[in-house]
Amino acid sequence: MSNSIEALYQIHSHEIFWINIQPFLLQRGYRLRPRYDPNWTPSWLQGKSGKKHPSPILFEDSVCIVEWFILVFKHIQTTIHAPKSRDILIDATRLENGEKVVLKKVETNSQEIPFAVTFSSKEWKKDVRNCCVPILDVIMIPCDDDHALLVMPQLLGFHFLPFRFLGEFCQFTLQVLQGLEFLHEYNIVHRDICWGNILMDTSKLIPKGNHFVRWDSHTGKLFEKFEWKTRWSVMPIQYYIIDFGISLQCLSKDARGLGQWGQDRTVPEMLKNEWCNLFMVDIYQLGNVFKRCITRYQGLNAFIELADAMTKENPNERPTATESVRMCKKIIADITEAGKMAKRVWRLDQTLDGRQTSALMLSTLDRIQVRLGWNPTL
Repeated sequence: MSNSIEALYQIHSHEIFWINIQPFLLQRGYRLRPRYDPNWTPSWLQGKSGKKHPSPILFEDSVCIVEWFILVFKHIQTTIHAPKSRDILIDATRLENGEKVVLKKVETNSQEIPFAVTFSSKEWKKDVRNCCVPILDVIMIPCDDDHALLVMPQLLGFHFLPFRFLGEFCQFTLQVLQGLEFLHEYNIVHRDICWGNILMDTSKLIPKGNHFVRWDSHTGKLFEKFEWKTRWSVMPIQYYIIDFGISLQCLSKDARGLGQWGQDRTVPEMLKNEWCNLFMVDIYQLGNVFKRCITRYQGLNAFIELADAMTKENPNERPTATESVRMCKKIIADITEAGKMAKRVWRLDQTLDGRQTSALMLSTLDRIQVRLGWNPTL
């Protein structure tokens, strides 16, 4: 194995922060993966007779954080704000109960900490519409007054596992819309409620759990069998809105802003660089999530009217969050009355081995495998 290839699996500069803080986190009850132990020795260097294994990629401790960012960017497939540093997220295990969690490094002078703590308070949790990501702990970083760590449950992007039934998408749209309605009632605008900031709890979907970076594996090892259940078989699934780093609490529903922010750079009024209603930007961004889902699947046409209304070019013509919820409930009622909740939907816009492939071919492949009782992640 050449030195250049071996260097790919060694510790990178953006991982050093986590190695330095690992002993402190362990005292606080959080264990990072073996790779981030200060005394770590790569598994592939511990072969019999002291020989190096030729394929470090086969070992879990070769997996670094940067793989997670590459994975997320690949799935978002749009122009987004790249994080200033790659050391902002890492996975860990909570020692008291074995729960898989994620630690996020945030600035202490931002709104993210007060928002996150408020959303997770007992008072706010009473509202069933609250689907803001729960905060399990806030950890102050030693000798660093400018940053802290938010501890959250390990979740998965809502889109990583395919929708199989129309009823699954019904639940998804209504739950996230009600979450946005909940925020808007308190005059809070998310400002980035886009594709990469909607996650789901997979505790029922993937009973064996999944690796944070190599999400379609249970342990992070390549080529292992990955087992998951359809959302329909274990409903309801809990969805969460994450990342309140640029969120604001406004004085009124007429609050306006200027500039470009968030992952979705297609918001019409932001493209024109004009003052815009922040609440209507949220509506557009979430509507675009629904529209993208509709174009990627066969069988979601019932939601076209809702997605089109939420993404109208004129923000004054878009429905409010409450009106969007009302429209969504009407669509779901019609689907239920027609007995179509269990109707199959099929993903069309897919890739195979990183290459864009015939939608028809993959759709057919999906259908054959599903009909045979398999559950592919394509």
